Amino acid sequence: MQEIPANTTIRELLMELSPNIAKEAIQASGAAAELKGTEFSLVVDVSGDKYSYLVKDGSDFNIRDGDIDAPLVRIKIAKESLEKMIATRSLDMLLGIQSDLNRQKYNTLKTLKGSFTAELQNDDGSIMVIETVLNNAAEPKAVFKMKTSDSISLVRKETNPVNLFMSGAMKIEGDMAFAMATQPLFT
Repeated sequence: MQEIPANTTIRELLMELSPNIAKEAIQASGAAAELKGTEFSLVVDVSGDKYSYLVKDGSDFNIRDGDIDAPLVRIKIAKESLEKMIATRSLDMLLGIQSDLNRQKYNTLKTLKGSFTAELQNDDGSIMVIETVLNNAAEPKAVFKMKTSDSISLVRKETNPVNLFMSGAMKIEGDMAFAMATQPLFT
């Protein structure tokens, strides 16, 4: 994943860098061709400030301030957590899915209904929380607890969810069937 400068503002990250990273990654992977005919909608809610993305055909990006109705994916994160993620360059969990979008992940996102929360523990013991709601459905719900470093390894495909869970590095609370159904998003 592209290195994000530690002094990047939230607005720069979400309105410029993140969309550009996603565009480049989709093009480089060749996924744009397989994403023809798709429409991916995402809202990132940072302590009430909303940034919306509509991506058609894997290549036509429309980014704007504000909310959109019933996005495919809604991510909620506290401003302080996102600022810490930027400062510590721990953005992989936030940027990973959109940067690695392909037809399989898109199909998984289209069919999954529910929400999951990633509780990421930093080296200093602080916790960053990222809540993701799929297809406007709050239930079922799963909570994934892990170290930030393990979440980075997961998104970078240096490990997989099963290995993290089986080793005890990732704890899962809530609806286990739903948690398992999210696995294709991280492989």
